[in-house]
Amino acid sequence: MIRYVFVTGLVVALISSLATAKSPIVAGFERFHADGSPRGGRLLATELGCVNCHTSGDKTLLVKQGPILTEVGSRVRVSWLRKYLSDPHATKPGTTMPHVLANDPDAKDKVEALVHLLASTASAKHDRAKGAAAGRDLYGKVGCVACHGPRDASGKEGTLLPSSVPLGDLVSKYTLPGLTKFLQNPAHTRPSGRMPKLLDDKMAADVASYLLQGQKMGVQGGTGTTGYKYYQGSWDRLPDFSKLTPAGEGVASGIELAVATRDSDYAVIFEGYFEIKKEGKYSFVLNSDDGSKLYIDGKLVVDNDLIHAPVAKRGETELKVGVHSARIEFFQGGGGAELTATINGPGVKNRPLGDLLSATKDTVGKSTVAKGIEGDDITIDPALVEKGKGVFASAGCASCHTLAVKGKPIESGRKGEALVKLSEGKGCLSDRPGMGVPVYGLSDAQKKALASAIKALPEVKASKEVIAETMTVFNCYACHARDKVGGVQPDLDKAFQTVQPEMGDEGRLPPPLDGAGAKLQADYLNQILNNGAHHRPYMHTRMPGFGGAVPAPFVAALKESDKLPAIAEVKFADPIGKVKSQARYLSGGTAFGCIKCHTFNGKKAEGVQGIDMTLMPQRLERDWFHAYIANPQAVRPGTRMPASFVLGKSVLPDVLDGTAVQQIEALWIYLKDGATAQAPAGMTGGKYIPLVPTTTAILYRNFIEGAGARAIAVGYPEKMHLAFDANGLRLAMIWQGDFMNAGRHWTDRGVGYEPPAGDNIVRLHSGVPFAVLKSVEEVWPTDDVRKLGWRFRGYTLDDKERPTFRYALGEIEVQDLPLPEVKGKATSLKRTFSLTAPAGTQEITYRAAVSNKIEPVGDGAFKVDGTWTIKATSARVRKSAGKDELIVPVSFKDGKATFAVEYVW
Repeated sequence: MIRYVFVTGLVVALISSLATAKSPIVAGFERFHADGSPRGGRLLATELGCVNCHTSGDKTLLVKQGPILTEVGSRVRVSWLRKYLSDPHATKPGTTMPHVLANDPDAKDKVEALVHLLASTASAKHDRAKGAAAGRDLYGKVGCVACHGPRDASGKEGTLLPSSVPLGDLVSKYTLPGLTKFLQNPAHTRPSGRMPKLLDDKMAADVASYLLQGQKMGVQGGTGTTGYKYYQGSWDRLPDFSKLTPAGEGVASGIELAVATRDSDYAVIFEGYFEIKKEGKYSFVLNSDDGSKLYIDGKLVVDNDLIHAPVAKRGETELKVGVHSARIEFFQGGGGAELTATINGPGVKNRPLGDLLSATKDTVGKSTVAKGIEGDDITIDPALVEKGKGVFASAGCASCHTLAVKGKPIESGRKGEALVKLSEGKGCLSDRPGMGVPVYGLSDAQKKALASAIKALPEVKASKEVIAETMTVFNCYACHARDKVGGVQPDLDKAFQTVQPEMGDEGRLPPPLDGAGAKLQADYLNQILNNGAHHRPYMHTRMPGFGGAVPAPFVAALKESDKLPAIAEVKFADPIGKVKSQARYLSGGTAFGCIKCHTFNGKKAEGVQGIDMTLMPQRLERDWFHAYIANPQAVRPGTRMPASFVLGKSVLPDVLDGTAVQQIEALWIYLKDGATAQAPAGMTGGKYIPLVPTTTAILYRNFIEGAGARAIAVGYPEKMHLAFDANGLRLAMIWQGDFMNAGRHWTDRGVGYEPPAGDNIVRLHSGVPFAVLKSVEEVWPTDDVRKLGWRFRGYTLDDKERPTFRYALGEIEVQDLPLPEVKGKATSLKRTFSLTAPAGTQEITYRAAVSNKIEPVGDGAFKVDGTWTIKATSARVRKSAGKDELIVPVSFKDGKATFAVEYVW
């Protein structure tokens, strides 16, 4: 190919060569508009940067900004910049970057000036690839392949689809730290969101290592390196390497199978040196799939040969102080490939051997420093930098790219005519672009589409049009289908995998977006569009984040386009606590069985690990939740979600009123508690040893969450339970349903606090229960109960093992007897207090409740925070320390007093 031709006028040879290059690849155009439609032209006008030079007057266009070049010198190699600016289409076939200097007789000098300008923005840092094997796995699984197409084991481009966005020769373009940083935060460099954030920091480093395999750097050794020799062939045991010729050799980062350029049928030798500082016996563990051997100072220490699944074998040897050699031989037949080696001995505990090795004897103990890549050395010429600034402005680079020098962006000195004033077949659309005209190498279909768009730029107004254009521009269709358009392409289908094969396609393919506006809350849509998400633990791929680039009208259009009938307010006869209790039962393993397929607040499900139930009210619209649970197949045909209702009637008719509306609403209310919701029955997240009171009460003294380290939990056969805090002399909690799970405390070391196993939990206030107040306005004492003189005196048991708690303040003694009360369907917990005191004791005050809001509801009853009721004769509400307090004056007669409080919830 002719790169530089210095003639006046059109450069026919160069244009002829460019015409054979691959036209720009815009995924949405190639997949949906390759016929050259006007809508395809509208798409190209933004994706090729046409509207960055030519104004359109259409504010709905999703303009694409080119990469920010302010720090480009830190990530892109000098040699690649020079080559790419000289001929973008030859260097990266399919690029959307035009050749702005294609017909310029001074192109070579201008390119060099631009290279010096760009290289002056930052100094490149270098490092060696270390996680290529993990990166190779990630590239294929998490979703990179959907947009960029397949790549082979060495990271090289495979057979691409017409719509695959090409990556070009990344090894020649990027430094490893530069590509890693870009993948960690693409929006920092490409703010228009065409490249979203898909990977966390570790994943980004691994994928970068995979893509940059084989990059040659001036590293000769140092700690953490080995010399390697790579062989290709098929064996069932380690070969005689002395009879083989290496297919490749060099310096590797430790023991790293990424040096292999294929997935199977190869062998590698890793050799290095390490220092022993304490004489003694050292053991080595060699784990491999397939065969391997470890030699120390030429002596075979571990033999793990032959074809096998991952197997670890151990050997040991005496080592003296000094430098020793290590040699690891490995071969790979087929299937998985693994190789690790560890060392244990005096002062060395389970260290990866590769971290201690140096490729050469003279670099043992020295740090590894990457000295750069051959061909990238440059001495910045200030005069060329200044010239480069002028070229950057005059050539129109600044129309698409931001490049700030000393904090001030270079402004473009090139302004094109308005889009509507352009002529078909001229300028960029010409078959032979003239001097100073950017050359795109457009296909005939692309020229046709742009020409039709220039005549009349199609408008995008309707919600469906906004949705379709946004999904096309951001290539959402690569993963998601909507209205029977898009979705994973057949040639890439097998790349999408799941950890739950029994879930079928629903467990591995990104979901269709039909009805997404009705399904997902606007805030959640904005959150995942901006930041991404991985809320489907069964799926390897994840939702990428576009960093705020997706415009607000997209979410608004989804909400406008997708609607479901509104569900009216649902009213319940039972208190809200009991409603939640019933919902907890419904979601458990003996009812609807939600926990068999869904995680709950991080706890694993019994079977497949579906989306966490506690996330649902954060993600979903209430109307959609009702519609989906009532009839899953109608909302999402083909889903594996089972139906629990037939014609609006539940398979569990005795729960609440037996209707779908009430039971689904109860689930919604229960799940809205999020992380504070009590896990469904049967989902413990650990060992399950239920304590079930049958004919008598059960006392469980242990560390109980919410009741302290000296808690006494009491379980009653009536399925009402309590936890008494013996340190604070207070009733800490009451609840209903299941009592306690002793699995945590009765197995292993029994460490930690265990919450109640039941639900409808009411957590009561802390503080001393009784006080002698000088006046009704006196603030309740806040000191520790022991400092105030109170002491716990234990408890007595009746014939049904029900305790009466005893505590005292000097000679004032309290007996506190809690008992369940059952009257038909009405249940409550009644505490009867019996006090004795020395003669002359007049009065003591009991504090029954503390809350933000306590209000009388008649007949001696008080509503606490609108959720539960407490009954106490002669009680009254007072304001104190910004809270409502319910206090009960207790008068003594002949040194005795008796009163009761009752909890209804």
